[in-house]
Amino acid sequence: MKILMVLPRFNRRKWDFLTGQAWNLAQRMTAEGWAQAVIAAGREESEPALEVVNNVPVYRFAPAAGSWRNFFQRRSDLDRGEADLPGLEIFLRKKEFDLVHIFAPGRLCQKVCRIAGERGIRRVIFCRSEYFRNRDEFLQRDSESDAGNAFHSYGNALKSAERILCGDHNLRRMLAARLGDRQLVHWQAGVDGSFFSKTSAVNFRKFYQLPEKRKLILSVGTVCESKNYELLLDTALMLRQRANNFHLVIIGWTAQERYCNKLKRRIRELNLENTVTLIPGLPPGDECFRAAFRTASLVLLPSRYDVSAGAVLEAWAAGVPVIASPAGSGGELLEDNINGRVLKLSEIQQWVAACEEILNEKNRPQMEKMRIAGLEKVRSLNWTTRLEKLRTVYEEVIAERV
Repeated sequence: MKILMVLPRFNRRKWDFLTGQAWNLAQRMTAEGWAQAVIAAGREESEPALEVVNNVPVYRFAPAAGSWRNFFQRRSDLDRGEADLPGLEIFLRKKEFDLVHIFAPGRLCQKVCRIAGERGIRRVIFCRSEYFRNRDEFLQRDSESDAGNAFHSYGNALKSAERILCGDHNLRRMLAARLGDRQLVHWQAGVDGSFFSKTSAVNFRKFYQLPEKRKLILSVGTVCESKNYELLLDTALMLRQRANNFHLVIIGWTAQERYCNKLKRRIRELNLENTVTLIPGLPPGDECFRAAFRTASLVLLPSRYDVSAGAVLEAWAAGVPVIASPAGSGGELLEDNINGRVLKLSEIQQWVAACEEILNEKNRPQMEKMRIAGLEKVRSLNWTTRLEKLRTVYEEVIAERV
């Protein structure tokens, strides 16, 4: 079985949830020998057009000349799947694949799905709640011409795909209202629990010159508007005003330069320079990334649209409690007061109170119950079980070929 995985961008240093998920699947299915995975993605000028890593070929294609605007805009186009990649289209028309697994949103998804359909290649699309921000518009409008940006970008591709993988049940129900149930599959991300459960050799505090006697609050994810880091800063400000002894660390590559600059200004305006540390994202397997989770006392994930399931599972594997919004696949994993805390974004006082509750040593027995419940989830969502379920989906799709 030969599988092509299509991503908006594949940067081995600037890792994100989507890249990590596709990469884990690609290298594992190739290593196990039941499929040959190939990755295709957009690229920036500094990235190689082809490299082979762990026997997985990674092809990168430059955007068309007309789409090269300023640096930050073209990077945004890549991330959103809106850049034209003519080289990828030619590649797809020439190469033979049994199935295309599309992780890309936007026009890239549309074009890849259309070309694959013309060539008789089966299609699986992975969707995230992040891609469908205006849900009401998506659900209420019937005309495809004015169904809103989300459905306009995805409509034909979703209708023609053999399967649509949804990271959370709310998304699955939303899509079912427009597409029916036939194509839809709930599929959750996995985690390498053994990596995050091991003690790190790196002294994270010393490496990043963090205060030794403060409890570490950690947040991970690309630096962009949807991750809602303003709530983190507001929470940090109130915690400091209430004399809590903590330090907030945010780890993530910058997806929106303007938003990152706004975040830095806000840190200065609130006089949080000695309370908040921004660390650029870390590549997969980096010892500092494991060390961050192993050092943290708490992980906060206040995403507006889609809490990263990977971040929740990584925290649990490291034995760290999680507070998150209820959004997306990661929010769905959490059960309030069972394996973490699930809080509405509008209730800032509750975020502060929940942080204080978890950081309070008197509540350690309750936190231990949450930790054990989180570890149970990690065991059931390891990459072996996730890959086996995906293999079943692939085989069903290919078997349906007429």
